[in-house]
Amino acid sequence: MRNKNLNIILFVVWIALMLYGILSPSDLLPKSIGFFSFIPFFDKIVHLGMFAVFSFLLFWILVNKINFLKSILVTTFISVGFGIITELSQLLLSNITHRSFEFMDLFADILGIAFSMLLCSFIITKQEVYIKKTHIKQKKNR
Repeated sequence: MRNKNLNIILFVVWIALMLYGILSPSDLLPKSIGFFSFIPFFDKIVHLGMFAVFSFLLFWILVNKINFLKSILVTTFISVGFGIITELSQLLLSNITHRSFEFMDLFADILGIAFSMLLCSFIITKQEVYIKKTHIKQKKNR
């Protein structure tokens, strides 16, 4: 994402939405997920998706400031840390939120982060290949 300010705004909004979904008392959230109720482990799929988007947005904020590999490592570290913090928050606030720490939620978070980092790596690689091809064509046309 090239617009840095838009990316930062999207990232902050995404964090707010995640925290609302993760830390809201369970009785405030819909009891039924309607159409999706037939999907086994839908909650884990939601965790995977939330953290995939979280790490994707964070990566594109960092990649312009530090190199590619450091961006991957820092994004992964921050994202996993955030996942641990949210699960621990559910544990510490369990009397209020009626939620609990679940290792499977954390595992789903980490899978989402890994998927996102693979996607970012793929995008960066394709961009680099395109830039090299474009550069070679420009040299030939001179």
